[in-house]
Amino acid sequence: MYNLIKSILVIIGMAILQLSIYDLFLKPIITTWGASKEEVSMRMVGDDKNLTITSTRAISINASKSDVWKWLIQLGADRGGFYSYDFIEKAMGYKTRHQDLIKPEFKKIETGDLVRGSIDEKSSIIPYNFRVLYVKPEETFVLDKWGIFLLKEINSRQTRLIIRTQEAVANYIMIPFHFIMERRTLMGIKARAEAGENVQLSESKDVLWFSAIVLSGFLICFFIFIARGFIQSIIIPFIFSLLWSCSLLLFDPTPWYSMSLLLVICVAILNVIRT
Repeated sequence: MYNLIKSILVIIGMAILQLSIYDLFLKPIITTWGASKEEVSMRMVGDDKNLTITSTRAISINASKSDVWKWLIQLGADRGGFYSYDFIEKAMGYKTRHQDLIKPEFKKIETGDLVRGSIDEKSSIIPYNFRVLYVKPEETFVLDKWGIFLLKEINSRQTRLIIRTQEAVANYIMIPFHFIMERRTLMGIKARAEAGENVQLSESKDVLWFSAIVLSGFLICFFIFIARGFIQSIIIPFIFSLLWSCSLLLFDPTPWYSMSLLLVICVAILNVIRT
């Protein structure tokens, strides 16, 4: 009983501390991921002074502007999906078209079109859709309740993709989750545009990365439960939780970081059990 109460108090304390670190250091980074200072501050077509800019994120793609555009306009559950974590979307009840071979089937997007969040809204946790408010072909479009998607040509073979999210009220809890999914969308469009058509992409690395993140979180809590003494109960779990946050939000979402963290935690747990 003592271990359980101690574990709960330590976890609550760590959560408060992690939230403070997130608010001071991590949030400014994830809300401007990949974007330059100029891109964050620049005026964009579709900016609404009545809405709060919650993030401006960007990525460089080694493909022409027209090639990136043909993947970008396929956003939508009933079109090309969202190029994000398909297994997370399915777990939350959002059903999308999943293509084993990537094909740019949809040739245009127009003002008034509906970008659907799920093919079957009845199974979705929170049903959502995005109405297209504005389109400038091969350059930008604006989605209601999401934001602005802009392509900037670096040269004939390189393009910047910028996504600016705007909301009526900034949702503090949803910002990290939105970042995780939107970061993968940016990376997913980059992978497809650079690979070209009829290339099969695997999500096995995504599954390994996320599985290791989830398992590491549970094992950190277990480590706190079995730990003894100030260093084991407080200092080491805090270091683990800090590395966990970095693996989730700061480091590249690849299995290398999350699996390494998982291995270190497992070794630490075995050492505590052995001693």
